Amino acid sequence: MACRCKRIAGVLALSLAVGGCGGGSSSSGDSETGIPQAPVVLSGSIGIEANTRVDSDSADRLVFGELPLTQPQPLPASFVLAGYVSFSEDSRGTSDPFDDFPQDPEDRFQVPMMPGERVSLRTFIDDLDGPTVTLKLQRLDGTVLDSQATDPVNELSSVNVNLPSGEAAGDYVVVISAGDFDPPPVRYVLSKTAGIQSSALNLDWPSHQFVPGRAIVAMSDSHGQRMAASTLALGQAVRALDHKHWLMAMPVSRMSAASGNDQETLDWIQALRQQPGVESAIPDYVASAQGPLDEPLYPKQWHYGLINLPAAWQLDAGGGSDVTVAVLDTGLFRDNSGWHPDLAPNVVNPLPSDLPGADFVSAEYDNDSSPGRDDDPRDPGNAVGTNVFHGTHVAGTVAASANNQLGGTGVAFGSKVLPVRVLGEGGVGSSTDLIDAIQWVGGSTPPKADIINLSLGGLPQIPALQSAIADAVTNGVIVVAAAGNQASSLPAYPAAEQGVFSVSAVDGVGNLASYSNFGSWIDLAAPGGDVLRDANLDGSADLVISASGSLGANGFEPDYSGLQGTSMAAPHVAGVFALMKTKKRDLDTGTLLAWLESGELTTPVAGGRSDALGYGVIDAAKAVLTAMEDPSVTILSASPSTVSLSSETRTFQDIDLQVLGDESNSLTIDPDIVSPDWLDVLLSPGTPFAVNVSLNEQLLVPGTPVSTRLEINYTTDTDRVLEIPVVAELVTDESARDAGRHFVLLVDPEPDGFLYTTVAQTSAVADNGQYQFSFIPDDGVEPEMLNEVPPGDYILVAGSDLDNDGIICQSGEACAEYPVTGVREVITIDEDTDLTGISMTTSYSRPTISVATPDALPRPGFAGYKLKTPQSAGAVAPKTIGAER
Repeated sequence: MACRCKRIAGVLALSLAVGGCGGGSSSSGDSETGIPQAPVVLSGSIGIEANTRVDSDSADRLVFGELPLTQPQPLPASFVLAGYVSFSEDSRGTSDPFDDFPQDPEDRFQVPMMPGERVSLRTFIDDLDGPTVTLKLQRLDGTVLDSQATDPVNELSSVNVNLPSGEAAGDYVVVISAGDFDPPPVRYVLSKTAGIQSSALNLDWPSHQFVPGRAIVAMSDSHGQRMAASTLALGQAVRALDHKHWLMAMPVSRMSAASGNDQETLDWIQALRQQPGVESAIPDYVASAQGPLDEPLYPKQWHYGLINLPAAWQLDAGGGSDVTVAVLDTGLFRDNSGWHPDLAPNVVNPLPSDLPGADFVSAEYDNDSSPGRDDDPRDPGNAVGTNVFHGTHVAGTVAASANNQLGGTGVAFGSKVLPVRVLGEGGVGSSTDLIDAIQWVGGSTPPKADIINLSLGGLPQIPALQSAIADAVTNGVIVVAAAGNQASSLPAYPAAEQGVFSVSAVDGVGNLASYSNFGSWIDLAAPGGDVLRDANLDGSADLVISASGSLGANGFEPDYSGLQGTSMAAPHVAGVFALMKTKKRDLDTGTLLAWLESGELTTPVAGGRSDALGYGVIDAAKAVLTAMEDPSVTILSASPSTVSLSSETRTFQDIDLQVLGDESNSLTIDPDIVSPDWLDVLLSPGTPFAVNVSLNEQLLVPGTPVSTRLEINYTTDTDRVLEIPVVAELVTDESARDAGRHFVLLVDPEPDGFLYTTVAQTSAVADNGQYQFSFIPDDGVEPEMLNEVPPGDYILVAGSDLDNDGIICQSGEACAEYPVTGVREVITIDEDTDLTGISMTTSYSRPTISVATPDALPRPGFAGYKLKTPQSAGAVAPKTIGAER
């Protein structure tokens, strides 16, 4: 029977029946014991995110008789751990086990640390008020080295402690203690990454933000022509976005406040969808910058070497001259002296009296001196100094000028920047502002720019946005967009639109960044940085350095900063495309796509492409050479340009040494390549050249990363050196991963308020880094077992209940949803269903995107999944399948 899809309550429903969707076979008995076995209707496994650990005396363990720990719980050098503390015990005297919050005022952990490393704590309290939680770092003798406390009154829930530079490397004790306060208890997440000074985890359940009281409505052609002079029965047309898409305003009669609240807006949109002539109606979603707003500065531009950019500059000394890149973002830094000095030479029409670009930010998101749309694309900054000038940073990566002794340089340092402001206060703006800006840049012939960079996202698919992008591409504009920072495979827009080059982010050795989105819609990858990693082991977090601004004594001043995000990855690609367009003026999207798919632009990946990196990490030298007709220099290039080896991923790597440029010149390689004992290096003779590197695992210390730089000396017209960074590690984490006891639930797709009701449940503990689960059909025999499933539609979820409140998947607890957390699919169970091999992944992190299709709506207020208790259900807990009840 084939799978069938249907829509249920805004959730994509996937009906699964026997033999149709990867099923399996049920068992009628145990051949060894002879005990009849109940047939399995659904089963599978749950993987655990790397470095995950759990507090060994959380509430759900203590209520079932486990004793609190008396010694510090040992942890590895890198970890993310969830736990529970409560100053006092709260037993409410009922028979419900979820009414019991046991006392656990303090948790202690033994953590290996290096000077300068940081341990971060984030707390979660369900009530508005709650206890102060103190985080301490101590020597083994109890001497306190650092102590910080949360402040619930002022909504301070995150604190850090650091190991001072004068301390020796070794084991230290981290203490988490709850203040003297009656319940509620506190859930928390504790994290540390070896070698990194800060961490950033997305631990909350967000939903797409949208403008209350507004919607984007697509009309059929016959109705669309009449919209300018008429109104729908349920809304007022504000303005046309194109010939069929309109921005609509909700009638005042449907509002309880001046602009309507979120739920009123969603209800109104549902009503709009029922109107004659309406093809679709969606919220006016809020776009946001795809990078953080406050990160430390690290003066190391590792990201250019990773994409082979120095070699590309040898092929194009002009740095992308005569090419214009439109950066649709927060605008550019500008003070009384003019534009940021590293960008000023390359801004279109740089005279102070002739401001280029445009400001498309609507008044409600605008924080400049003249709110609303105008011709001034400067970034006004933020009064409290937290703005790092996102658009300036992005533009600097594209086109910061070179050889001016001021700071960094851009990928295409000779190209021009057209700043277009579409993001305002807090780095957000409306989707309709973005649509109008894209039409302004690319909707006319000739367009105002050759390339559009969109380091923004957070949107579902919007037909009007798709139409604006299609018009720009038709007019010859190349569009590049950031894939998004939600660590999700759900398509994120505008990056996932047809005709857009979607760019995921990699760290210092070319591995997918911890936050980066991935999926079949990714085209290629570029350096975006990763504050959680020092993947190239240079002693600093992998951040991308570019132009910025900072708050000085007399206001904002030009500066430089290190950021992470797919926002930082996209302009690397836009800059490389600018270098290419200088060499091939008729370069367009179709040509680039053909070259990309044939492997001409990137470091190749296994199988030709991957969901993580698309067709590979952009190789600037290879890409520029592809666009050249008559190169005059000869250089040697490595593919991949950096190598990462580990016992968990790969222990060897073949490196192709490619001759770029004029191949008629002779090239000789010195075969003597020096390497450390833990790395074997073999140079293949002849042409083409190749180097094989392999790991000697027995010479590595488990869990301790190592690094080296291979130097390959060669001669063409002159003596040259090619450097290839190599990092390696013997990973020992996988079997030790544990996110706590997991309750696996089949829940009703229709929520009861903000909670979902469980129909069937089972539980599992981690075994060798995984959880195994199974459900059996309801046989109608009383008493019912908790994991018996009657026929119906369900959502499959799993998670921990560390505070024993009977709700899983709250912030600070692990959660897994089928098939992807944040994007649930409904499973239909009937008497023929036999589904095995289900696979999910659990994590304390949360995705940002939760809208699966353009017609889906956000789920604001989500509060978790309520467990089914034996007392309330009249059921008994699952026993071994087939055992008597």
